Amino acid sequence: MKKRWLCTLLALLLTVSAFAGCSGGADASSSSNAGGQETSRDADDPYAEHLSFEIFSIDGAEEMLDYPLVAEACEKFNIDFTVQLVAWDNWDDVTRTLAATDSFPEVIAWYNLNYAEYVEWAQEGIFKALPSDLSAYPNLEALTEKYTIFEKLLVDGNLYAFPKIKNNNPYNEYDSYMFAYRRDWANAMGLDYAPVQDLTWDEFKDYLRKVKAEDPGQLGEKLIPFDFENGGNSWCGFARKWNPYISGYEMVDGQYVWGAPDPTSMDAILEIKSLYDEGLLAADSYTDANNAGKERFMAGRSAVIYSNLGPSILQDTVNQMVSTIDGFEEEDLGLFTVKMDDGKYAVSQMDEWWGSFAFDNDCRDEVMERWLAVGNWLLEEEQIEKYAYGVEGEDWTKDADGNVTLNYTAEEATAGGDKEYITNQRAFQKYFILEGLDLFLEGNPNASDYVINDLFKTNMETWETNPNYTPSNYDLTYFSSTEKDAFASVLNGTSDDFIQAVISDDPEAIWNQFIDENKEQAERACAEINEVFGE
Repeated sequence: MKKRWLCTLLALLLTVSAFAGCSGGADASSSSNAGGQETSRDADDPYAEHLSFEIFSIDGAEEMLDYPLVAEACEKFNIDFTVQLVAWDNWDDVTRTLAATDSFPEVIAWYNLNYAEYVEWAQEGIFKALPSDLSAYPNLEALTEKYTIFEKLLVDGNLYAFPKIKNNNPYNEYDSYMFAYRRDWANAMGLDYAPVQDLTWDEFKDYLRKVKAEDPGQLGEKLIPFDFENGGNSWCGFARKWNPYISGYEMVDGQYVWGAPDPTSMDAILEIKSLYDEGLLAADSYTDANNAGKERFMAGRSAVIYSNLGPSILQDTVNQMVSTIDGFEEEDLGLFTVKMDDGKYAVSQMDEWWGSFAFDNDCRDEVMERWLAVGNWLLEEEQIEKYAYGVEGEDWTKDADGNVTLNYTAEEATAGGDKEYITNQRAFQKYFILEGLDLFLEGNPNASDYVINDLFKTNMETWETNPNYTPSNYDLTYFSSTEKDAFASVLNGTSDDFIQAVISDDPEAIWNQFIDENKEQAERACAEINEVFGE
């Protein structure tokens, strides 16, 4: 039975706005072109019937109808749509209210998807199941065959939301948390390091000590040998190099146990404490705000950073450092691949997705079919090129050898520039898949061969030679029970206790206190988990 919270809906919908996405409606035998003029359609045209519908999303702008890629899609597929636009800070509340009142528009570009809510809403009939046969949409079907998340989101054998895949790594399933280093500083210390330099953990620590002693950037007290993306807030994540289950559960002898009490957690604490006490990490960085460490690195203060460096982020990092650090060139950035004490690279499975698109239970079949066709079209290489470069022939050209020439500057494509639509229209593709596909277009002038191939690809291939790989456990992650759900607050707070142990004079006492205070609740959570998943 669908709940009805109408008074809440009325309050929250005051925050929701709508805007026209494609110009003008039309009758069943016509469509609207970019200029709003109706054009006739052939009777045998699969898109002869004009369709108008609404999309629920956080992405869009009033001028979206003017973006060339959007206008072309509306013309080709004979559609027009409006967007029910919601601010991010109201997203969760508005989404839950619309679900509770069965008030979604026909198409949903869903962010921050909560698995338990997704299952509940699918079973309650809030969503319409996607077709079990997606062969009419081969590009979408290919994603379902490549990524394991699609199988995990089946509810009673049906898929009710299509996950938006991340494009962080086309080479393997490893996540993209990597060590980036100032290669120019290594050269200044007489080290002829490769773009991707392989080190053991001990060699890595020795390198940091050398940086501190020699100060190749001549920064004095401002020098930071090693930094983390979010300062101390990243320490517990880095501890997964020693204990990948420190903030979760581990299978031991056929039974799930709380991962934090494993002795490898203390190994991680002592290693990071040693780095901190030696002055190899930023002082007081345990109080950092998110991205503080990343900002220090890009400002030229840090020799090495451990950060999420997917291809797009890595490219943006290089671009920003080239523009802000005097004399810095892209080849001055390198990556370290660091083998831990077992001689292997500690790697985890990448997050495959974030958000999804879905359809309301009252969505017309023809709207679902047309929107899936739009998504399939946007994943074709020709459309990815338009997404990346703009209008072919006007904004860019490609010669017989596949070399792309852009007819605008980077500044013109940013906010306020004459070509800002090139950047802004990416929100349209984001209705179906997350950013990054364009970085792997052959000959993309916006993507450096050095960054994508010499750095990122080589790093991933090096890890493949000897990984200590921790896959994602979707079954456990998406399992819900009373005690497991209650214990989630402890797991989410592990980072705070980890920080306190690192900066303490008695880290073992601090960590053991954390374990002792929560072990009984952990046992209750594990008991529920093992009733379902224990061997």
